[in-house]
Amino acid sequence: MRPFVLLILLGLALGQSAPLEAVLVLREDVLEEGRLVAYTGTQRYPVASEAELLRLLDRLARPPRPPRFIYQDGRWRGVEKKGLAFDREEALKAFREARAQGKKRFLLPVRYTPPSPSLKDLYALGVREHLATAETGFWGSSPERVHNIRLAASRLDGLLVPPGPSFNRALGPIALETGFKEAYVIVGDRTETGVGGGVCQVSTTLFRAFFFAGLPILERHAHSYQVAYYKPPGLDAAVIQPYKDLKVLNDTPGALWIQASVQEGRLRFHLFGTKDREVAWEGPFITDRKPPLPPREIPDPTLPPGARKQVDFAAEGAKVVVRRRVRYGDGRVREDQVVSVYRPWGAVYLVGPSPAPEAPPAPPEEAGAAP
Repeated sequence: MRPFVLLILLGLALGQSAPLEAVLVLREDVLEEGRLVAYTGTQRYPVASEAELLRLLDRLARPPRPPRFIYQDGRWRGVEKKGLAFDREEALKAFREARAQGKKRFLLPVRYTPPSPSLKDLYALGVREHLATAETGFWGSSPERVHNIRLAASRLDGLLVPPGPSFNRALGPIALETGFKEAYVIVGDRTETGVGGGVCQVSTTLFRAFFFAGLPILERHAHSYQVAYYKPPGLDAAVIQPYKDLKVLNDTPGALWIQASVQEGRLRFHLFGTKDREVAWEGPFITDRKPPLPPREIPDPTLPPGARKQVDFAAEGAKVVVRRRVRYGDGRVREDQVVSVYRPWGAVYLVGPSPAPEAPPAPPEEAGAAP
């Protein structure tokens, strides 16, 4: 037994020392209920060697992540992630000094890099509270239309809105060269393929967020007819570069921040800023109804012979009014309404080529006489 005990003691004496504890101090800002709050926390990691420390630094280093508002426990919170950078020589020096002095832990020397803009920047600009959310669904859209919706929404996500913005200018050129695809669009009294089909889903959803937030609408155009994706009717917004635009006036005390979300067939826009008004709206009020037109068929050689695919839905013509009442914090009241006149519309179907006619059956063979 004695040789065995001596070997164990010798192994302990020659083995590696107990791991030190590397302490990372994290400083994060959060926007909560209109206030900017700073939080400080720590994370601890066991480090047994210099090589292990260097691997830890590589794992912890990260670039800054931009602000994002999340809905949690019944309230909105603005969060961000500061970038973390480490000087390897400084970290090794701290590790060696702690080990030489018999300490159990040491601080990781870290440099923080805030995102641009940061939550502090947004707070200083007046982006502090949730103002409104709007959403629309696009189930059944073609892959090209879904692509355009995602692309246009991504270009508006994280946008700071100054007074009097133009939606089209914020979105940039809608062209094949800028990443958009061809999908079905409304052109006068026709449904045909065009670059950027689906962008009006984005403008419609954003218009609703502006409307629900109580912003004055400077320019808005209804579609030619009631589009099935945009229910309830009367709150759609068509944009056609360079002829039709969506413009609103930012008359809030500060900047506005747009946040987009596209998931599970739904597009959402959340609007954040400084809340200085209450908004109530009612409608839609529908008059002058007219029955839908007969269905139309559009030949599509890409479909299989005899195939028939519906790409637009019948809609009645009507006049639709949505009313809004905005009460400001100083007691002012502004009332306005959105008026839309829609023409009747027929369902639209894509049809494949006509099937080839079936060959006539071969005539029956006559019974021959016996030789």
